[in-house]
Amino acid sequence: MARRMRRKDRTEPDGRPLKITLGDLRSTGVRDLIVFCQDYRCSHNVKLPAEYVDQWPDVIRISQLEPRFVCTACGMRGSNIVAGSNGTEQAIEKRAVRREAG
Repeated sequence: MARRMRRKDRTEPDGRPLKITLGDLRSTGVRDLIVFCQDYRCSHNVKLPAEYVDQWPDVIRISQLEPRFVCTACGMRGSNIVAGSNGTEQAIEKRAVRREAG
């Protein structure tokens, strides 16, 4: 019986998952990014428009950008970055409305 090889996911030196490059993201047509505070209790987020993101070269990985952001709400260093698609933005808006109502 053949042994199944386990795939080792590539990671950054600090153990975070290695994410796609901005060039890969742009090739799919997505140019906006949404940056979330790394502290789940804060969950502050900001949308970076394409004009801002386009200043960075294609070879930069999203995982290289995440530790550089500092939350303006709580001051924590580190973030989680996702593509700024319409579906992502709608999910954030619905969550914010629920939090305000409750």
